[in-house]
Amino acid sequence: MTCRRATKTPRGRHTEGFRRDEVVYRNRPSFAQDAINNCFLVGRDTEMKELDKLIGLPLDSSQGKSNVVPVCGDDGVGKSSLVRTVYNHYVANNRGMFNMFVWVNVSHPFNLMDLSQSLLLDMHLEPPYSGRIYRDAFQAEYDAIKLCKEVLKERQCLVVVAGLQSKNDWDTINNELVSAGTYANCIIVITTEESVATHCAASSGRVCNVKPLDAAVALDLFRKVFPFGSSLNENMIEQAKPLLSKCDGVPKRIIALASYLGPLANRPRETQERERKRLNDNFKHEVTMAKCDSFLSIFTSISSSFDACPHLLKKCIFYLSIFPENKMIRKRHLVRRWIAEGYSKGIGSCSLENDAEKLFNKIAELGMIQQAQQPITETDVIRKVSWQVNCLILEYIISWQTEEKVLLPLEVSVLEGKCSLTTGRVGQHLAIRKCWGGDEFMFNSMDFSRLRSLTVFENWKPFFISEKMRVLRVLDLEGTPNIKNGDLDQIGDMIPRLKFLSLRRCTPISQLPDSMGELRQLQTLDIRYTKIITLPKSIINLRKLQYIRAGETTPGPEEMNEEPYRPRRTRILHTLLSYSPKSSRRGSPTCHGIKAPKGIGRLTNLHTLGVVYANIAGGESILRELSYLTQLRKLIVSGINGNNSWGLFNISWHALTNLTSLSMGLTKGSDKHLLQFLELPEKLQRLKLYGHVAKLPKHIGRLDNLTKLTLQMTTLFTMEDIQELGKLKRLHTLRLRFVVTDNDNSGEIKFCAKVDGSSTRVSSTAPAFFDELNTLEIACRSSIHVSFLDQMIKLEQLKVDCSYGLSLDFTGLEHLISLNQVVLKGSPSDGCDCDAFKEALKQKLAQHPKQPPLKQEQKFRPGQ
Repeated sequence: MTCRRATKTPRGRHTEGFRRDEVVYRNRPSFAQDAINNCFLVGRDTEMKELDKLIGLPLDSSQGKSNVVPVCGDDGVGKSSLVRTVYNHYVANNRGMFNMFVWVNVSHPFNLMDLSQSLLLDMHLEPPYSGRIYRDAFQAEYDAIKLCKEVLKERQCLVVVAGLQSKNDWDTINNELVSAGTYANCIIVITTEESVATHCAASSGRVCNVKPLDAAVALDLFRKVFPFGSSLNENMIEQAKPLLSKCDGVPKRIIALASYLGPLANRPRETQERERKRLNDNFKHEVTMAKCDSFLSIFTSISSSFDACPHLLKKCIFYLSIFPENKMIRKRHLVRRWIAEGYSKGIGSCSLENDAEKLFNKIAELGMIQQAQQPITETDVIRKVSWQVNCLILEYIISWQTEEKVLLPLEVSVLEGKCSLTTGRVGQHLAIRKCWGGDEFMFNSMDFSRLRSLTVFENWKPFFISEKMRVLRVLDLEGTPNIKNGDLDQIGDMIPRLKFLSLRRCTPISQLPDSMGELRQLQTLDIRYTKIITLPKSIINLRKLQYIRAGETTPGPEEMNEEPYRPRRTRILHTLLSYSPKSSRRGSPTCHGIKAPKGIGRLTNLHTLGVVYANIAGGESILRELSYLTQLRKLIVSGINGNNSWGLFNISWHALTNLTSLSMGLTKGSDKHLLQFLELPEKLQRLKLYGHVAKLPKHIGRLDNLTKLTLQMTTLFTMEDIQELGKLKRLHTLRLRFVVTDNDNSGEIKFCAKVDGSSTRVSSTAPAFFDELNTLEIACRSSIHVSFLDQMIKLEQLKVDCSYGLSLDFTGLEHLISLNQVVLKGSPSDGCDCDAFKEALKQKLAQHPKQPPLKQEQKFRPGQ
C-alpha cells in the first residue's frame, strides 16, 4: 500500500529507469510538461502516451463494466515507475475523470480480504464510510469486500493493482470487486506475466507492454544516471558497452551498473581497464563479491527459480549455454533438438513435440529466455519470432555449471579463441565458436566418448566429424558458409546414431550423400535455404524420420506473376542463369522445393514435410503417395498444375486426419478451376494458397477449425467469395495478396455479409461475418477500392503491404469498431507517392472513434 501524495526525494537519487527531482504538484495544462517536471522517464514517451490513451479509452458493452488496463514487462523494466508517473499526473491534474485514487500491492499468498482492507485504508474515505473502516478494520465481522463494492459502485476510481501474479487471483478480484464497479472506473494492473495481462484485458489492444530499452536509449540512461562527481568520457563509454549489453536494456540493472562503475571513473586508466575486463569475464562473481544489491537480488531470484525447477527443466536451462550471447534461437529448432536428446517424454511424435514445447514455454515464463524483436537471419521471414538467452541467466549458468554438474549430469564444453580443454575430455555437449583457432591435432586429442551434441557456429572444418563420436545424437551446422559436399560423404558410417541434422543456410551444399541411408535413427532433417533440390533415394530407409524441411517458403518465379525481389547487381546474372540448362545441375534452387524420391510414402512417421516440388516427371505419383503419411500435421507442396493435378485429387484427404497446416502453390498455366472442387481436410487450422490461384475451393467456408488463411489471387473476390470466407467461425488472421492478370486492373472488394452489398449488422439476428477475425493484411498492385460495409467486431489490426504498391483506397473504416492500429509494411515500390497515401489514410483514421495510429513496419527482404 502506498500513499497518493507526492514525496520529496533528495536530488541525485535514482529509481527504476527515471530520475526524480523535488516534486511540487500544481495544475499543469500539458501532460508532456508534467512528465518533465515530475518524473523523468528515459525513452518512455511512447509508453506514457499509450497508457494515458488507454486510461481514457471508452468501453464497449461487451468488454465489461470497468476499464481494465494491464501493464506488463520484465522485472526491473520500469513498469511501476511508468504507471507511477501517469498516476501522479492524474492525481495532480484530475480533469474531472476520477474523484478517487488508490494504489495497492497484492500480497502473496493472495488474500482478497487483505486486498480489500488495503484498498479501503488507501481511499481516505469521508463519513459515513470512514467511521466504519477505522472502527471495524480488523474485526472479524468487518465486511471489507462488501464496502469496497459499494465505494467502487458509487465513485469514479482510478485503481492501481500492483504485483498481480496469477490468472486465478485476477478472476477472484474481478468477480468480487471489479465487476461491481461502473464504467467510470479504471483499473491498472501491473504484472510481469504477459499471459496474466492478456487474461485481464478486454482485448489484446488494451495491454501496455513495457519492453526493455534499445541500445541507444540504454546508453542515454547510463549517461544520465552515472554518479555525479565522476568523470565519464567517450573512451569509458566504449569500454562499458560490453557490460551494458549484459543489462538487457533493463533500467534497474543499468542504474546498478552505473553505480558500480562510478567509483572507478576517478582511478588510473590501467586500473579502470583491468577492473572492467575482470568484471566482464567474471560478471556474476565480481558483482557478488562487490555486494551490488540490484544484481544480487537478480541472481538470488535466479537461484531460487533454479532450486524450484524439476530435474528435467534444469537440464533444459543448462542446455541454453550451448548458444553464445546475443545468438538468435528459433523455438522449433530448440524443440527438435530436445526431442533428439530425449528430454521430451511424450508418447508418439505429436506428444513428443507438445511436451518439448511445454518445457520451452516454462523456461520462457521464468524469464530465462526472451523474445528478440529482429529477424533471425537474412533469409528468414521477419514476422517469425526469435528468442535470446537472457544475458544474466547465461552468466549464472556458466558460473555455476561446474558446481551443479555434481548433481546434474550435463556438461557443456566450449571451444573459442585459442583455448583448448584443460582435461582433454569433452562433456556431453560441444559448441565450437567461429573464433576458435585450434588445429586438427588439438581436436583429435580430445575424448569424444560421451559427446551427444556438436554445434558449430560458422567456422566449419572437415575434421570436426570424427569416428570417435559414436554416440552423437545432434549435429547442428546451421549457417556454416564454408562447408562442402564432400565433407559429409561418410556421415552415415561415422555417426550412425544421429537423430538431428541441420544444414540450414549451408548455402554451398547442393546434394546429400548416399550414406544418409545409414542414419536409421534420424528424426529431424533441416536443409532449408541450401542448393539441395533432390533427396537421395536412400532416404526412404529412414523410417523414424518425423521432420523434413527443405527449399524455400517463398513462391518460385513460375508460381508468381512477377519477378521475385533480388538486389539490382544480381538481376542480370540471374537472367543469364535462368536460360542455362546446366543451372539445375549446379544446384540453383530454381524449383523452390525438393524432388522427393519414389517411395516417400514409406516414411509413415513424418509429421512435417515441405516443400515438395510436384512439377517433375512422376510428380502425380509422388502426390498420390502422400496419402500414406497419415501422421502428417504440416504439408507444403509447390509446382501444382494441370499435368499433376490428378495426383492432388487422388490424395485421400480423409485419411490425413492429423493435418492442421497445408500450403499449396500453383504454377502458371494452371486451370483456374483447379482447386474449386478440392475437398480439404476438416481439421485444417492454417491454409495457404499461392501462385496462380483464380478460384477458391468451393466449400472453404466449412473449415470450422481454420484460424489462419493466406491467399494469393490472380482475380478479385466476388461477393460470393467474401460471403463464404465470412462463414469461417474461428478465422483469426487473413492475408490477401492480389496479383490481377486481367487487362482491367481496377476493381472493388466489399466486405459485406450480404451478396447484394447491403449492411446487415444493424440486426441482432445477422449472420456470422468474420466474427473472430483479429488481423487483416492486404497487398495489391492494382487500383482497388476496399470498403467495409459491415462491422468486424474483433478486427484490431489492419496491415497494408506497400511493396506491391500503394493503389489501395479504403472506405468504411469506422465500421471496424475494435481497430487499434494500421500498419504499413515493406518499402514502397518506385513511383509510389507514399507521403500522399499516408496522409490520406491518416485523415480517414482521424474520423474513426478510436483514432487508431498509423505505424510503419519495414518488411525484411533477403539480400538487403
